[in-house]
Amino acid sequence: MSEFDMSAYLGVFLDEVDEQLQILDEEVLNLEHDGENADTIQRIFRAAHTLKGSSAAMGFDKMKELTHKIENVFDSIRNGQLKVNTEIINVIFDSIDYIKVLREAIMNGNLDETNIGPLVEKLEKIKDSVGTSDSAKHVESDKTEPINDDVSFPEVVLDLYQKDIVEKALQSGFQVMATYISLMQQAMLKSVRAFLIQNNLKEIGEIIASFPPTDIIEDDTKFDGNLVYIVVTTATKQQVINIVNSISDIRTVALTLITKDNVDSFCEGKKVEFSDVKPKETVLNNQKLDSKIKVQQTVRVDVERLEHLMNLVGELVIDQTRLADVRSRLADRYPNDLEIESFGEVGNHIGQVISELQEGMMKTRMLPIEQLFNRFPRMVRDLCQKANKEIDFFIEGKETELDRNLIEEIGDPIIHLLRNSLDHGVEPPEERELIGKPRKGKVVLKAAHEENHIVITISDDGRGIDPKKIKDAAIKKRQITEEEAERMTDKDLIFLIFKSGVSTARKITDISGRGVGMDIVRSHIEKLNGLIDIDSQLGVGTTFTIKLPLTLAIIRSLLVELGEKQFAIPLANVQEIVRLNKDEVKTIKNQEVGIVRERVLPLVRMHNRLGVSESGLNEKCRLFIVVVGLADKRIGIIVDKTLGNQEIVIKSLGKYIGTPKYIAGATIMGDGNVALILDAGAIVREEGTKDETNLEANLKYSKQEEKMIQVASFKLGNEEYGIGIDRVKDIITVPFITKFMNAPYSVLGMINLRGKLIPVMDLRERFSIEQCAVTRKSRIIVVEFVNELIGLLVDQVTQVLKVSTDTIEAPPDSTGQIEARYIRGISNLGDRLVILLDLDLILDIQELKMLTNIVENSKYELVDL
Repeated sequence: MSEFDMSAYLGVFLDEVDEQLQILDEEVLNLEHDGENADTIQRIFRAAHTLKGSSAAMGFDKMKELTHKIENVFDSIRNGQLKVNTEIINVIFDSIDYIKVLREAIMNGNLDETNIGPLVEKLEKIKDSVGTSDSAKHVESDKTEPINDDVSFPEVVLDLYQKDIVEKALQSGFQVMATYISLMQQAMLKSVRAFLIQNNLKEIGEIIASFPPTDIIEDDTKFDGNLVYIVVTTATKQQVINIVNSISDIRTVALTLITKDNVDSFCEGKKVEFSDVKPKETVLNNQKLDSKIKVQQTVRVDVERLEHLMNLVGELVIDQTRLADVRSRLADRYPNDLEIESFGEVGNHIGQVISELQEGMMKTRMLPIEQLFNRFPRMVRDLCQKANKEIDFFIEGKETELDRNLIEEIGDPIIHLLRNSLDHGVEPPEERELIGKPRKGKVVLKAAHEENHIVITISDDGRGIDPKKIKDAAIKKRQITEEEAERMTDKDLIFLIFKSGVSTARKITDISGRGVGMDIVRSHIEKLNGLIDIDSQLGVGTTFTIKLPLTLAIIRSLLVELGEKQFAIPLANVQEIVRLNKDEVKTIKNQEVGIVRERVLPLVRMHNRLGVSESGLNEKCRLFIVVVGLADKRIGIIVDKTLGNQEIVIKSLGKYIGTPKYIAGATIMGDGNVALILDAGAIVREEGTKDETNLEANLKYSKQEEKMIQVASFKLGNEEYGIGIDRVKDIITVPFITKFMNAPYSVLGMINLRGKLIPVMDLRERFSIEQCAVTRKSRIIVVEFVNELIGLLVDQVTQVLKVSTDTIEAPPDSTGQIEARYIRGISNLGDRLVILLDLDLILDIQELKMLTNIVENSKYELVDL
């Protein structure tokens, strides 16, 4: 066969390496867990053999040498000459890891810098421990199966030169085999598969002829995947079958021995019966594999082409929205027009086709998360060994699909969270036994779709997160003060683990304990516009939940109105929409906040930042709040109104405009107008720089303040009374009081307060308290009552004090001299009681009108004077 351009097949080779390495990782774990199962050992042997063959074909001798040594070890295990133990498993895993290093070195062009010597030495030592050579016992089978009728092998006709070679080989004691091979019809690059088979066969013998000829095999447009090699070898038929079957995408292998008796038939092109036929699925012990791998026909497409097609689909989505808008306006204008109805039907069909096209294009970007999750069982196994822990690791939802751009990005956060669960979460076996738990811990990694998101959870049944330890660590690192910590809930304290440097590890290990992992997790999740949450119960376990957008191309968004302009907020960041009364919005250190789901939520008005009017908000009693999140942070964006959700295509604003702050891009709406897309991540990150812990603490202080009311207290006789300070406008010494005729009950007269006449009420008389003369301590408290000022004559003003609503008790049915209906409550301050008065009941509306008329008439009389 003529030489191939190896660089053209490097991609296929690397895919083959990835596939076989994954098999090795999984099957060696199975071998360690389930013991020496023949099927498992055979699959490991075959994967190693495939790697050896393909790396030899590509000329990567170091990988060939290392995989050959692995193959030798498993050949001894397969033949019962070697027993599996932890030491062997560890060396095999180290070797698999180094094959991954070799793969990276091939990609980076520095393969010469690698050194397989130490591993080769360890593998040879294991192999030599059985005291046997590389030869192994092979079990041969005489079972034959007919080749499918639809397989048509090329005609085999040996020429005189080839006949001469066959006869000399037979005389020298060699076997000559006609090896009939049929590839899967859907196999990619059949020529490359044929080349790999050829190189494998060369390891056990010499190929003297191939049918069809080399030039046909090398041409994928002509080669149909059915071929025959004439091989001179000392190997058994079963060894030949195994070495061919080690290559993927083999459909059937059939053998016929060429002997002195039938060599003439091969020269004449006569049909020859097969003496040995093995389908791909048959193994040495003639047992079927547990499951048959379904190979689907695939095509490699450049990613840029897919991105271009996705952009075109995005344009169609925009035009579909515009068509729907035009149809709606035409239908309003011509409600009975049949043509409009037909237009609507066509529009609906186009919409359906575009939706299916969009879904199909989205799927081209999606990959099962399995290829990411399959890395973790091995990692968990190694970490458990280092930490001396026993853990059952379960993976669920591997078939869940995620955008290819997100799969690699989410790997690091999952690794950190798994390491956290293994090191911090699950207790050592002895500790678990003492507290009544099974020795083996449980860690579950799960992926699932949830609407337009993928949700990944990492759960363990370990000790849980101790809020007190988190608090102590955060205080020690000066992340928070002791006063702030006292005001925080357990949930708030647990979320402090996302602050850099906070760790509760008893000691630092090479697994975790430095307090940097969780900070990295948060930054990664923020980068992906995702969310993270923690649910932990002390002594029971912890669950981390990561929520990510399914894709980053065409997205669903919430349309909102700010001022007179429309904006879009990606639904991936939207948690919920709530409405708050204006009086529920508090201001703490110049930051508006509200309480949503028992959590302090910083509120943001984007109007000024985006240059739109905020006047519409002033007219509303209730505010729309869009709660958005990023990683562990949540904020509320105050909007004028919500307009529903819609699929949008993110368009760049171009080099001329650049990247304005708070704007992620733009989209074209159904009416042709452009709507800007808010960069929720940037907004959350900016607000997140403010200390949410202090906000929480300050709001709690504010809540405590809300429970406090300020009152002005005063004496009447032997009792102390109080009225709300917000109603008190002034406190003055008693001036001259002008009496007037027909004054209402308990009204003494009028006083002139800075040019304004106001009536004065004698509270002693009003409350039926024994009268006494006015003294130098007597005062008039000026209060506001329905926009009018009234003076209250009291014996003495004692102080302005804060009274907690918790100390206020309901008044008894009888309070002595004063009627109970005038009393709002009684505050018990420990050393004394303060009777809180209800001003609105002391005077009724009719009395107020009468007083107002008297005051007005008095003004006219004064003017007349």
